[in-house]
Amino acid sequence: MIGNSKKTQMILDKYDIRAKKSFGQNFLIDENILKKIALSANLNQETGVLEIGPGIGALTEVLLTHSQKVLAFEIDWNFIEVLNSELKSFSNFKLLNKDFLKADLASELDYLADCKRIIAVSNLPYYITSPIIIKLLENENGIEEFYFMVQKEVGERLTSEPGTKDYGSLTVLIKYKTEARILFPVSRNSFIPKPNVDSVVIGLRRRKIDLGIKNEANFLKFVQAIFSQRRKTLYNNIMNAYQITRKDIEDIFPKLGVKPDVRSEALNLKQIAQIYISIFEAPK
Repeated sequence: MIGNSKKTQMILDKYDIRAKKSFGQNFLIDENILKKIALSANLNQETGVLEIGPGIGALTEVLLTHSQKVLAFEIDWNFIEVLNSELKSFSNFKLLNKDFLKADLASELDYLADCKRIIAVSNLPYYITSPIIIKLLENENGIEEFYFMVQKEVGERLTSEPGTKDYGSLTVLIKYKTEARILFPVSRNSFIPKPNVDSVVIGLRRRKIDLGIKNEANFLKFVQAIFSQRRKTLYNNIMNAYQITRKDIEDIFPKLGVKPDVRSEALNLKQIAQIYISIFEAPK
């Protein structure tokens, strides 16, 4: 397997590769963690996998072994030769040297169209975690489950509850679109070079939840707006974002049992949806 310290170091030396801090690169060298990811994702020969950032292919090798197909996006061209060479024995692999965030995902996912089940898997660098998750969740793309390795503090933020300092707009999006939980921890000792923090693997399962919202795109913009300035009250964030006066909304909060000076992080998903509907979608 690629995913052990000896083989990984051999590949890094062979191809003269050094981890790039700018891309948040650390190489997983724990075979047990790789197997736990595959087991948690319930891979089988009817599963198509979208992988973002395969690196030298430690996780990719496991995914290819246990699934029908893998479609991988790798932005760093230094890894392309490694992946094509080290994984050349697999015929169920399509590698794209593209920036995932700029890619036409609907078009590229055609490669997995004959798979009965499609999941996304990634060891997400800290600096790009949010935009990748937002792109995946805001588009109906046929991907029903997501398995991400992230820094521990990021995993705690993504699965946080109302009333905590980690609760924010991305958390609300995740709760709106999925059921999310932390699956298991990953020690910093499972990587080379060793990062300064531990990681976790989180699992997200897409769900449909009916909150009575008519325009989902506008609702998600509203969520972004009310968390834009965390030190301000919900009232102030709404008025700043929409040029709405206090008089326009002052009757809404009491009817919903919401205090006038509440901050957005104190509200759960249902409350946020009720406030949005009352302001923008309720009959006038």
